[in-house]
Amino acid sequence: MPYRNVVRWVRGVAAGAAVVGVTSAAEPELPAEQVEFFEAKIRPILVERCYDCHSAAAGKSKGGLRLDTRDTLRKGGETGPAIVPGDPGKSLLLEAVRHASEDLQMPPKEQGGKLPPEEVALLEQWVRMGAPDPRTRGPAHPLDMVAARRHWAFQPVVKPVPPSVRRPEAIATPVDAFVVSALEARGLALAREAGPRTLLRRVAYDLTGLPPTMDEVEAFARRYPQDPRAYAEAVERLLASPAYGERWGRFWLDVARYADTQGYLVGNAERRFAFSHTYRDYVIRSFNDDKPYDQFVVEQLAADRLPLGEDKSPLAALGFLTLGRRFLGNQNDIIDDRIDVMTRGLLGLTVTCARCHDHKYDPVPTQDYYSLHGVFASSEEPAEKPLLRPLVDSPAYQQFLRKRAVVEGRIREKERGEVQAFLAGLRRRTGDYLWGAWEAGDAVAGEKFELFAGTRKLNPEVLRRWRSYLAEATRRDHPILAPWFALAALPAEGFREAAAGLIAGWRGDRRFHAAVVGALAGRENPPGSLSEVAGVYNEVFAAAEPAGTAPAGKQKGKSGRIALAPEEAEGLRGFLTAAGAPPAVAEEAAATMIRRQLNDRTAALRRELESLQWTEAGAPLRAMALVDRAEPRNSAVLLRGRPGNRGPEVPRRFLEVLSGEERVPFTDGSGRLELARAIASPGNPLTARVFVNRIWGWHFGRGLVDTPSDFGVRTPPPEHRALLDWLAASFMAGGWSTKALHRTIVLSRVYRQASDVEPAGAGLDPDNRWLARFGRRRLEFEAQRDTWLQVAGELNRAGGGLPDDLLQQPFTRRRTVYGFIDRQNLPGMFRTFDFPNPDVSSAQRLATTVPQQALFLLNSPFVLEMTRRLAARVEREAGASESVRIESLFRTVLQRPPDAGEAALARAFLDGVGSSGTGLTRWEALAQTLLQSNELAFLE
Repeated sequence: MPYRNVVRWVRGVAAGAAVVGVTSAAEPELPAEQVEFFEAKIRPILVERCYDCHSAAAGKSKGGLRLDTRDTLRKGGETGPAIVPGDPGKSLLLEAVRHASEDLQMPPKEQGGKLPPEEVALLEQWVRMGAPDPRTRGPAHPLDMVAARRHWAFQPVVKPVPPSVRRPEAIATPVDAFVVSALEARGLALAREAGPRTLLRRVAYDLTGLPPTMDEVEAFARRYPQDPRAYAEAVERLLASPAYGERWGRFWLDVARYADTQGYLVGNAERRFAFSHTYRDYVIRSFNDDKPYDQFVVEQLAADRLPLGEDKSPLAALGFLTLGRRFLGNQNDIIDDRIDVMTRGLLGLTVTCARCHDHKYDPVPTQDYYSLHGVFASSEEPAEKPLLRPLVDSPAYQQFLRKRAVVEGRIREKERGEVQAFLAGLRRRTGDYLWGAWEAGDAVAGEKFELFAGTRKLNPEVLRRWRSYLAEATRRDHPILAPWFALAALPAEGFREAAAGLIAGWRGDRRFHAAVVGALAGRENPPGSLSEVAGVYNEVFAAAEPAGTAPAGKQKGKSGRIALAPEEAEGLRGFLTAAGAPPAVAEEAAATMIRRQLNDRTAALRRELESLQWTEAGAPLRAMALVDRAEPRNSAVLLRGRPGNRGPEVPRRFLEVLSGEERVPFTDGSGRLELARAIASPGNPLTARVFVNRIWGWHFGRGLVDTPSDFGVRTPPPEHRALLDWLAASFMAGGWSTKALHRTIVLSRVYRQASDVEPAGAGLDPDNRWLARFGRRRLEFEAQRDTWLQVAGELNRAGGGLPDDLLQQPFTRRRTVYGFIDRQNLPGMFRTFDFPNPDVSSAQRLATTVPQQALFLLNSPFVLEMTRRLAARVEREAGASESVRIESLFRTVLQRPPDAGEAALARAFLDGVGSSGTGLTRWEALAQTLLQSNELAFLE
């Protein structure tokens, strides 16, 4: 679970650090989701916002209040308990963070002031849920790698010998020996074998996500009782189907937090990933090709570092790292996301919990987190994404190039216009820069200078140039600037009278520029301050600019009052454009100064340019790749996760608990390839265990380990630990073949059991932990939608390529795995059917039953269209006979004929529907009823 932070300084960096206790045996265990909420959402707020004034580590308890343990928080301080669990309205802590009272405000202004609204809302939610808090008094145990390595999941994978059983005839694969032995020890036995239809339907959905046809079911049912090879052959046929990769690739995309968009961005940037689909297609192809899992892992982390030869298609694998959220461009958050998907996705470890402090539970010190941080900080996405295949000239490709060139030309033209307007604006605002440089003087520097310039809407670099330019004494004789220097020397008191005298004396004086003197003298009243003089300079230089060069936005001064002779305007412009003049900035440098503005002003054109990648058939395929930086670097530990609070630099290397204290730093570029090989090593005790556990869980609805992304020290050994280790060892010994792993599982008697619940067995094992039956489970949304398409005769089996919008009419007929996934605006259809959050790695899905699901099946335009297509298909294939059509409908949807009672109910239903005003005919209504049935939605 993310962010199980230990409130403790980095080990070996700050002595006397804050410590957090461990839950005592007498304390009841909090639900895991509550602990996760506290660790991910609440503890960081307390650490960052409150501990400086209210913790033992800081040596402070203002108002007698400490917030670094559960007991001291609830005890409160001088004003009483800080919180009342379940009642936000009576909790002083919430009153303080809301700044609702003048006398009670936390944090105070000098400590950063009021919390952001989202953090206040999280604290309110926490109190409302009872303020669950896993912290207790007492020191935390130091990280003990020797003790940690005794944890079962960190032990080397050793292949156990399958145990002997009393009934060896029950054994089909070694999987059965482990399960049957455990069942016999508890007075249990395997359930009877499922019937042929149930078995074929189960394995077809499991391996391909699609139901078998009625013809396939009938052929299997005739052959299987006499020829057991029929089942093994069916398994091979399903594993060889392209649908297999689409089904199992989708499970992996959950782990990889796959989406086709970047999430929320600023600056009107294009949110869509142009080539996300190349990663999805790589994953599907890898499963269909049975790519060895260790190679699959290495390619997803470091394909760019492999000797690929002519075939560059593995570069698409790097989408595993690059297709996450972009966090408004915050690089530390992007790196954190990549560390998370790698460690939870491949190792089953929540390493990102150590971003701010040593991991609270697992042997992951903060230094290890920043060792991995250095690997990804030494990597970058290339400016031009690499091609996945050689370019082939074609008319479509040439058309793509022409359209791209046109849009790129429009972007260059737009940027050049913006730069010219910016430079003209610098010249028009010469007075503002003169006034700003004089006002700043030498006293304003560093960050204060940036703030000074920003509040006056001046470019800080140009303002620095003006300050240096004006500092040269010889400039005082400059005909244009001499009046400025003279007026700047006047005292503020009596400025107007003194200025009037000076200006009157400059008339006709050839040492002073006539236009400047004329503008100063031509005012109704002499300037009363140097600020007004700056306004006059603005007017003069604005008048010198050619018509049509006025930049966007309001300009200071009223240039319309001043008329200049051509030679005067030319002279003024020549002064500001001469080499060395402060506003004489090269166009390239000016573009750098206003890059954010340029990006914003050209955002629409850049989106148009990017969209050519998915609207033009000739656009070449590229990889969402990652490459090493030219100069890899180590990262420094960020104490408490704060970028401005740097600790010691740590070398790039693998986790200590998995590689030993004497592990060697990475030296090959960023270290991604070395990291990938360390993860995919047979000596790594986690990688194979985690993967085979997930495969088992995706087959049975629950893994042998209940927490498929957390194999840390709080995870108890599974009931079938020996089976898990046997599967992991066999998996590695067999060349990391995923298809071989599937065969081992689905050919077992454990998998082929019926799902019937026997009363005796239910009493001894109500949760089916020991696998005395097959667990009934609901199909995922993708399988349900694909089934509706297939039974309606509408499924398009074309694979790969750009994603389709599943909500846009006319509705796509392709499989759901090819649907467009917008992580920022995930459609309600996905959320209704428990589609995983694409922001985070997900190794298992929820299976809720909520009214919205039934309402979707009743009202969705897509489901209604498939309902009509299904009814039309049955009418077309079965003819006019009512009884034949009823039987055909059952056989098509459920792969079985109706029994007598069901046929009678169907006839009664048809007689009772009539014209109900639903918009469906009676046959369509019956078809919709079967599409909503539990029998279709659940695997027995």
